Amino acid sequence: MPVEKNKEYIVEIIDNGFEGEGIAKIDGFTIFIPNAIKGEKLKILIVKVLKSHAFGRILEILKQSNKRIKSDCDTYKRCGGCDLRHIKYEETLKMKQNAIQSLVNKTLNKKINVEETLRNGKSVIL
Repeated sequence: MPVEKNKEYIVEIIDNGFEGEGIAKIDGFTIFIPNAIKGEKLKILIVKVLKSHAFGRILEILKQSNKRIKSDCDTYKRCGGCDLRHIKYEETLKMKQNAIQSLVNKTLNKKINVEETLRNGKSVIL
């Protein structure tokens, strides 16, 4: 294993997953980091290691994404109702479009393009 539990690492976030978690790689080994944004450089702590991937948590943001915002909710990290409150709204719409595009492309033989996620007041239409 290229990573060990309870050890600190410096990583760059290369993508975001379906639930908004940041994705980093160390020697090809995937690490999922909640509240991380693509393009950020972070100091993380590995909290769980499995055979195929690991989970980390942010200790320090070394290079912050310009898509990061201060959340308007003090409890969103604890309640689990919102995963993307720390990301600019327009970027979350793009992330949702990309997530749907990835799912569609995995299941269909004939590829299609998913249109932009539409904004409807404060709600989102997929």
